[in-house]
Amino acid sequence: MRATFDAGLTAYAAGNFALAVECFNQVVAERHDDADAHNNLGLSHLALGDYEDAADAFTLAVHFRPQFPAAFYNMALAALGLGDLGQAVSSLERALALQPDFTTAHSTLGYVLSHQVGEFEAGAAHVRKAMELDPADPDVRCNFSAILIQEGRAEEALAICRELLAAHPAMHEARLNQALANLKLGRFEAGWPDYEARKHARGNYLPRTLPLAEWQGEPLASGKLLIYAEQGIGDQIMFASCVPALLPQLATCVIECAPKLVPLFRRSFPGATIVSQQEGDANLARLAQAAGIDRQVAIGSLPAQFRKQRADFPAHAGYLRADAARVDYWKQRLDTLGQGLKIGIAWSGGAPATQGASRSMQLADWLPVLGQAGCHFVSLQHGDIAGELAAWSRAQRIPLHHWRDAVEDYDETAALVTALDLVISVQTALVHLAGALGRTAWVVLRAASEWRYLEREDEMPWYPSVRLFRQQRAGDWAPVVARIAQELAQRARH
Repeated sequence: MRATFDAGLTAYAAGNFALAVECFNQVVAERHDDADAHNNLGLSHLALGDYEDAADAFTLAVHFRPQFPAAFYNMALAALGLGDLGQAVSSLERALALQPDFTTAHSTLGYVLSHQVGEFEAGAAHVRKAMELDPADPDVRCNFSAILIQEGRAEEALAICRELLAAHPAMHEARLNQALANLKLGRFEAGWPDYEARKHARGNYLPRTLPLAEWQGEPLASGKLLIYAEQGIGDQIMFASCVPALLPQLATCVIECAPKLVPLFRRSFPGATIVSQQEGDANLARLAQAAGIDRQVAIGSLPAQFRKQRADFPAHAGYLRADAARVDYWKQRLDTLGQGLKIGIAWSGGAPATQGASRSMQLADWLPVLGQAGCHFVSLQHGDIAGELAAWSRAQRIPLHHWRDAVEDYDETAALVTALDLVISVQTALVHLAGALGRTAWVVLRAASEWRYLEREDEMPWYPSVRLFRQQRAGDWAPVVARIAQELAQRARH
């Protein structure tokens, strides 16, 4: 069996993972309790993208050898492939309990916690520990650069990324981090070319299989282009700000977007054909073929052509259009609340993968704002918040109106936002919606903010109507809320 085991190692090293699977399967068939064979079988399945088989193999490896930190680490990789963040975190923690100086486990756990689970401070601590253990490790340094960007230390992150890319030009994660650092500093022309690395790095960009050449800004002889969707709803709204500049150049334009954006995009971009992201690559390819389209572009790649300098961001009054009849309906409904400002609020946002926990607040945190005289507040909060609203109603005498029909239908949300005087929100897609509609919005930012909010400014170049209120210390919302309450009081008086 030793020869078969060694043959599996040789096949794995040569990149022949299917042969490696065969070899290690033969070994475990003869020696079912061979933890090393199970671990290497799992690694071979992992390389093939067979995450379930890999997870099964690693489970057997740690069953037969409970003190096996490498197998627990590999089990975490399989869990990440399956999208099981809880299992990934617990496996990494088990690996570190067995081997506290396991550098790669600290670095990976730091990345998962800070980028996917939403526990930024805990994740940053693990990445820093990895830096202490092995400051020269390229992957550790890359993860550290991502932490620095979020902490508002983009220049330091850039120095690390430049060093990494000089030694490892194909390191997509470092190139993406370099892009995000430059974009956060407002260096758009330098940032956008590197932002293409998102297509090869970890993140929420999903590769597409459309049989069309990529458009890179060259003149389109056919005048026909397909813009395909990527990332989240807020991203799609933000990048769609480039569409008004592009449409006049095209004879045919097909824009794919999230299903809930379809009515809004159809109304706002009448010169384009809007299709739902749910239709999938095959249907989209057939549509492109029928329309004679031969070029495609990801919507997140448009800014590289239209937002190279700060001056390229237009001082627009809104590029999305809500349904006028529904706007009138909501204005009339808001009028029944009486005199005073009509203000929409959202206090929680984002999924774990977008660090929702660190950018969300408790409704009680908003008391200094919600207690302002001369204002009527409307909840724009998505999700199951009946319990929160009931608790608020029992504890406070301040009305907080919540109309489910307005928040469960995104087109209806757009109409209500247009009818309001002001939106105050944590970081959610609602910020992008309000800004794209040209409505005044105040955004409550956590200390470790994303690149799109820049590093220190109180304005967003994407949306002239949006103001930023930044948290100075992680988790400390009180000063930000106090400042908003003060400014709201002044606005209510005028």
